[in-house]
Amino acid sequence: MFFAGEDELNPEAEIVFYIDDDGDYVIEHTEVQDSLKGQGAGSQLVDTMVEFAKQEDKKITANCPFAKSVIEKNDEYKQMLK
Repeated sequence: MFFAGEDELNPEAEIVFYIDDDGDYVIEHTEVQDSLKGQGAGSQLVDTMVEFAKQEDKKITANCPFAKSVIEKNDEYKQMLK
């Protein structure tokens, strides 16, 4: 999980993922609290996830509709989809 805020147990924004059987990343959920909505926090979390996957030479499956939308709008990011 990547998150924004000071408390991992109660983050202001988070992206939840797991590693699949192939060792690639599956984004399950992206959530942003009202205090950060409209400020790009969710997109920044997806950006962080994509960069992390690139560094690890992994692919991404985006089960989260928001994350999938962000990734599909960026040609470079689309290449990361499994």
